[in-house]
Amino acid sequence: MQIKKIMALVLSSVIICLSLSTQVYAEDLSPIIEEEIISPYEYAQIVYNSLNISSGTAECVSNCIGYSNVVQITVTQTLQKFWGLWVWNDVDTASWSDTSMSNGIDLSTHKSGLSSGTYRLKSVFELTASNGKTETITIYSSEKTKN
Repeated sequence: MQIKKIMALVLSSVIICLSLSTQVYAEDLSPIIEEEIISPYEYAQIVYNSLNISSGTAECVSNCIGYSNVVQITVTQTLQKFWGLWVWNDVDTASWSDTSMSNGIDLSTHKSGLSSGTYRLKSVFELTASNGKTETITIYSSEKTKN
């Protein structure tokens, strides 16, 4: 009987604590300062890739836009399949490369005949600036599963 009284007291205390609330007024909040979003890369403004799988065919897309001082971009994209234990294997005949002599590149490829499993797209961008310096950026798409 004593345990029931203690439990009732604890539950009552919790309910009372939860019912108390703190009010916050909008005028108390400091104004939001808008800042320019700065790219974490030296020569790339935007890097992006995506993977879609439909009916056993993968659509692989890689995009990059460099700053105005970028004179060349090379992208290599590789479709990878999850093996297990954090290991990703490159899919046979599923690696493509392209080079653009400007500050933007867009590569879209397809790979059909995929077996069941989990896949991702690896994109490696190499940007070359007008001063001859280079920057290499590697990104991975979200994982997609083919049943």
